[in-house]
Amino acid sequence: MSEEWPIATPADPLVALVRPVARDRLATVRRDFFLDPAARLSEQERALMTAMLDDLIATLADEVIAALPDGLDAIGDDGHEALIARLSRSGLLDRPALVALLLRRADEQRFGIALRPHGSPARAQLIQRWIADADGDIAAAAMALVLARGRRRDRFGQGRLLFDDLPAEEAVVLAQQIAAALRTPLPDHPAIDRALAQGAEALLSRHDEGERLDARLATLVRLLDGAGRLDDPLIEDAAQQGEIGLLSALLAHRAHVPEPTVWDHLVAGEKGRFALLARLAGLGRSSAARLVADLALLSGIADPADEMARFDRIGDEAVEDARGEWRLPPAYVAARAHLRG
Repeated sequence: MSEEWPIATPADPLVALVRPVARDRLATVRRDFFLDPAARLSEQERALMTAMLDDLIATLADEVIAALPDGLDAIGDDGHEALIARLSRSGLLDRPALVALLLRRADEQRFGIALRPHGSPARAQLIQRWIADADGDIAAAAMALVLARGRRRDRFGQGRLLFDDLPAEEAVVLAQQIAAALRTPLPDHPAIDRALAQGAEALLSRHDEGERLDARLATLVRLLDGAGRLDDPLIEDAAQQGEIGLLSALLAHRAHVPEPTVWDHLVAGEKGRFALLARLAGLGRSSAARLVADLALLSGIADPADEMARFDRIGDEAVEDARGEWRLPPAYVAARAHLRG
């Protein structure tokens, strides 16, 4: 048995020692039993995603409560676990963008832990090295990124998700959901509704997408590009040191395509997906081969030699066609797929 990457997380409060009788569980068990094993979450992924979501909800609930006027001190007295359980049972948290962000953070940690031991000690601490860079803008951007990452670690060193990491639409929905869930166990009173809605609005007034971790990475990458440093060796260093988020941002900038699409091709690079990404980013063959070797097991690339053969066969016209496709607005692509059935 392979050793899974370790996660420190509290026990899942939704899993009771005594489970419901079989007939009451049957619908859920049937769905779970027939899920594609290749697509299912590992226990480590599930634990980390649950811990991040629980931490985010608890933190935001405290901020909403802190914004309430005097006289409403009883709100939230039943505790964070009860609040999280209400939201989980309701199905309100089952939002694609929110779950995708949680999964991405789990994948980033999985890749980082798996790749980091293979990095060369002589080239370690890639981002920390830039803090002392002669270019003041690069040094400042690197420092801002290091600080941002520090805020996204708990006392055990595990990943956290901050409110600013959420897209604006998701931030609005989650803030109001938390306010409504805080309201649920209380008696009906218009003043309570108004106060909680205003507390959520106060929380939203502090949301800043510019503070997203991805935004910090993008700023650093733009500055490195302006300094002429976005070369193949830098991309190799990022992969070998487990800087998978930085690697995705570097490749996206080099390819001139949206970073989320690049991320998808990094974590699922089989059947020529990674080869196409390497071509779009203009990687030399030796650098592409090195990345395939580093990422093959994690990205599902069964045969690295076959992936490199695909890399060799992709022509310039196919590269530009793919670049145009990847640049299409996501809403257009989604609507086109829906209409095609």
